[in-house]
Amino acid sequence: MSDTPDQLVELRNYTLVPGAAEAFADHFEQHFLASQEQLGMDVVGQFTVPGDDARFVWVRRFEQPAHRGEALERFYSGPVWKEFGRRANELLIDSDDVHLLRPDPSVPDFAAAHHPHAERPDPVFAEPASTSTVVAALYDLDPAATELPADVAATMAGALAAADGVRELGRLVTAHVANDFPALPFHEDVAVGVWLLATAGDGGDAAVAVAESVAAAHGLALRAIRLAPTGRSTLH
Repeated sequence: MSDTPDQLVELRNYTLVPGAAEAFADHFEQHFLASQEQLGMDVVGQFTVPGDDARFVWVRRFEQPAHRGEALERFYSGPVWKEFGRRANELLIDSDDVHLLRPDPSVPDFAAAHHPHAERPDPVFAEPASTSTVVAALYDLDPAATELPADVAATMAGALAAADGVRELGRLVTAHVANDFPALPFHEDVAVGVWLLATAGDGGDAAVAVAESVAAAHGLALRAIRLAPTGRSTLH
């Protein structure tokens, strides 16, 4: 295992009961944003998946990684989860598709524009839904990789510079740290690079094409997920 990074980031991909995506997103945003911030966790991305009404994807950041386990224990044993967690679990089928990541050194600043949810205007759903599409591109890396290979990062930079209308939201890589809260498992003994891209108005086609060009250039297996940001999502 490597040393504890400056930040830890969870990419959480949930399978829900059929048709539950909208209800789950509403419940999640009403109850689980500011309540997690109060315990030292930032929810920086919330997404539904176009064409799949049984999927919800979200991104949780820990800016004090050494206290991740403590923060999770306090939240999942605390009053908010005790009151509202049951409803979330009623809508949830699987929550184990999770990657624990760290910002890649090639783009170390991640979600720097995040503004605390508790300080945003009320009511919770006053913000309009985003018209952008976010693409989470997951590349399989050597299981021991602790950062993106330099040639891959360089190809990403070049492909992004040549693309029209594609924005980069972050580059992350598997953190390779021990799970200090075993009640929430994540993928271990694997390594992925995650490239988060965004486009407006084309359903993510341009971003997927950019991600695919990098995979082809380096012979990397790629899984690209198109995501629809909620109105409260920092990443959009």
